[in-house]
Formats: sequence, structure tokens, C-alpha cells
Amino acid sequence: MLLNDDTKPPDVPKQQTFFEDFKEFTTETTSHGIKYVFHAAYQWVRCIYAVLWLTAVAYTMYIVCSSVTKYIMMDTGTKIEEIVRPRQTVSEDSVINHPTINVCPNNIVSKTYLDKFPKLEELMDELYAFNKSTTHKIFENEDYKPYEDMTYHDIMWKGRPRVGLLQCTHYRDKCEFVEPFSLDEFQARPQHWDKDYDGNGHKHYEWEVSLSGSCYRINPRGDLLAKVGEYGEITLTFFADLNDYSTFAKREPQYGYTVTFTDNGTYSSTMTSGFFMSPGNVYKSDLRKYKEENLNIGPSTSCEPHHKTNAYGTYSTNSCNKRCRDAYVMEWCGCVHILPPHPEYEPEVEFVGCTLKQWAECGLARTVEFTDQFVNLKDNITHCEYCQPACEEMWYEATISSSRLSKFYAQQKLEQLQGLVDGLNERSHNDSKVEKYAIEKETVYENLMILKVLFTSIQESTYKEYVKYDYTQLIGDVGGQMGMLLGASLFTIIEFVHFFIKAIWRCLCRGPRNGGHSPPFQRHMDLDSLG
Repeated sequence: MLLNDDTKPPDVPKQQTFFEDFKEFTTETTSHGIKYVFHAAYQWVRCIYAVLWLTAVAYTMYIVCSSVTKYIMMDTGTKIEEIVRPRQTVSEDSVINHPTINVCPNNIVSKTYLDKFPKLEELMDELYAFNKSTTHKIFENEDYKPYEDMTYHDIMWKGRPRVGLLQCTHYRDKCEFVEPFSLDEFQARPQHWDKDYDGNGHKHYEWEVSLSGSCYRINPRGDLLAKVGEYGEITLTFFADLNDYSTFAKREPQYGYTVTFTDNGTYSSTMTSGFFMSPGNVYKSDLRKYKEENLNIGPSTSCEPHHKTNAYGTYSTNSCNKRCRDAYVMEWCGCVHILPPHPEYEPEVEFVGCTLKQWAECGLARTVEFTDQFVNLKDNITHCEYCQPACEEMWYEATISSSRLSKFYAQQKLEQLQGLVDGLNERSHNDSKVEKYAIEKETVYENLMILKVLFTSIQESTYKEYVKYDYTQLIGDVGGQMGMLLGASLFTIIEFVHFFIKAIWRCLCRGPRNGGHSPPFQRHMDLDSLG
């Protein structure tokens, strides 16, 4: 059939703009309020809805960004959990393990040892009184040259007090009596050093050489067991030997011992504080066991999951700092002040103790330099990694009470300790500088110290680090704000995403042809092809 000239072609609908599509979309979306921005009866109503809706969107975006940032930062808190031990799982004799008791004599180097080496005490005094301009030249003094090859480690070990720990008793009589006097450099040793109490060959104590002198480590494997109260106590008896205090030790305001309580993998050299205990007193230490668990999940909270030990025993922030200091001194001087207790934990490192000359010329200045940088938080200790806290750490809270030693008790102990006093006097009979002990109760009273260690509870309290703001709180905050301000849900977000994907697809890939027009069915095809 032929068309007349007057016959008009059918109208080709013009493709809708993005704005028109969005206006149509607002009538179908589940989000509240937005449809009134385009479809309210009055223009002033549409303006009010537009302002309110945009304000709600802006505030919601602020809350979302703040919540996401808070989640990424992983802020943490601490909560306490108490582990209750069911009675049916606890045997009659095994309840809780005693800590390792570290006891360091305040008489770091004994008078008996220093008297063998004239000028050595004077040399050590000058080293302790560090002077940046003169200390490195100290061995120009001819009186000090005989000691330039001696090491601090050897001095602390060989110069330890002649006597100290006398007796260790346990509620099951498993802690043997300690011989108060021996021929080995006047050192106290157990009568049965290799005799064990549980079939595993464990010793009741061992030594640790540190800057605090040679320290006792009682219960070094953590094997002595405790019950609640006096039934599980360890009683330690010490003889301070005040006549053997060096001039260097007498200058200090405290005398006697410094005591710390740690897990068996931690050493006194890594502890920053302890309890001063003096002879002539009886001390009771009531312990409570705690464990700290840290997280390693984000930039603001992290622990050290890889290093369980280092040369100072169990990894901790303090042991890491000590190891860091040694690394700094070794880098410059090739030696360390005191050899760490467990060099075998780092077989790739060769630890060498500094001689007094090395320490005067290099080590002391570098240690002071490191301490200054560390305390003042300077950034130029670049070779030393940041010491993160351990992921799990054990510690003990101690409540100390004390009483003066009974003179009646001292009188009873006089006969038992007479052999000790006689031995000390006999060993020093050729040395007029060492004052002799008079065999009387005052000798015992002035030198004897007793420490009782027990637990007030067998329960273990755990400090657990937890994330204050986790993903459930993030979803709750974001969803709550969107629901309250915009009436939106997860499906609302999906609707908006679906709409914008369609719009972008049609604009880029199915754009208008032939002068901006498309066939009547084109728009429906475009929309339905993705629907």
C-alpha cells in the first residue's frame, strides 16, 4: 500500500534523561522521604524535603565513615576473668605451682672478695660515678692496670657473698636444708645438689648473675606445689653476713635482699622493681596469680606472636628492652655488660662479657647514650625493633607483711648456727680487716631473715584484651542510622546500586542513535535487558 504525502511517520519517543529516570525511581524505592523531593504537591514542600533528605544523607555518611574508621583502629579494652578450678579435677596434693622466687643480696660484691684486690673497689666506684670526659681514660692510672682484663660478670659471680640461703622448707618437706658453709669460695650449696624431689632431677635453687649481683632463684623450674594458706607455704631462711658488707654496699640506704616473684622463665635482671627485705625480720608474702592475654589484630593493638624467648628467658617487654640495650652496646663495643642467662636461646649471637677496660672506654658511654635515647623516646635507635608486649604473660601480685624477728627464736637458732659462725670466723682469722662474730644471739638476730611465701587463693585471674568495637557493632551503628534517618535497609542499598548500574550501562553502551532518538521499544529493551 502506498502512503500519501500527507501521511506522517509515527512519533519516535525521546529517550528519558537520567534525572527523569531517577525521578521515576524515587516512587519505587523503599527509602523514605526521597519521593516527596520530586512528587510533593507544592514546591516549598519539595524544598523542605530536599533539605531534610540531603542533611540525613550527609549525617549518615559521617556516621558511616566514623564507624568504619573506629572499626579499622581496633580500639581495645581489658576484662577480668577468674578461672575456677573444679574440685573433681584437682588432686589432693597438686593445686597450684609456686612462682620462682628471685632473691638478690644487696651486698653485690663481698668485702672478702674485694679485700683480695687492692684498688678494685675504688676502681668500681669511679666507673659507677660515670664522667663522660674522664672515665674512658681511667686505666691510665697505673694502680688500675692489673684489673683491666677482669670482667663484670666474673666479679659479680666470684665476689658473691660467702653465705646467704640457709634453709628452704616446703609443706611436704621436699625442699632440703642448705649447707651454710663450704670450701668453694665460701659459697652455700645444697647438701644434695643433684637429689631431686619428684624424680626429674630438678634442683631447688640456682644462681643468676645480673647487675644486682648473683641472685638466688628458688624453685627455678616452678615445680614446687602449693595449697591455699599455710599448708602450701615455702619458708626461706637467709643469713645476711653483715660483717662481709663492702664499703660500696654500706653506702646504700637499704641492706639485706631484694625479692621478686616471677614465672620460672623470667629472670630478676629483667624486673624493674622488687621488694626490699632486711635481716632481723620475718616476712610473709601472700600471692595471687594473674595472666595477661593481649591481642594481635590491628595497628593500635599488637603483641609479639613470633618470639617466645630470647637470651633473657621468656619474652616480655622488659626482656626485649634488655636485649635491645645489649644489641646496641655490642654493635659499638663488641661485648655486653653482663652475660644474659640464656645465650643458648640465640645461638646465632656470640655474647662476650666486657672487660673493665672495654667497659670504661666504650660500654659505659654507649649504655648511658642508649638509656638517654630510650627514656627520652628519641627515634635514632633505628637498629632496635619496637618492643611489643607479649601475647601471653604471667605475673604475681604480692601483699607483704612483716614482723621483727623474735629474740627468743634467735636464741633457739644460736646453737644450730654456731657452726656457721665458727666457720666464718675461722675463714677470716688471717684477715684483720674482717670483724669476727661473737657467738651470741645478737649475731643471729642481726643477720637472720625469714621469708614465708604462700597463696591466698588457688584461683587464677586473667586479664583479657578484647576489641571494644567489632564488626557486629559496626553493622548495628550503620544500620541503625540508615534506618532511623533514611528508612533504608540492605535492600535499599541494593536498589540504588542496581539503578545506577543500569543508568551507567545505558549511557555508555546503549546510547541514543540517529540524532538522539531510538526506536519505541529501545528504552524498554535497555531497561529489561538488565532486569
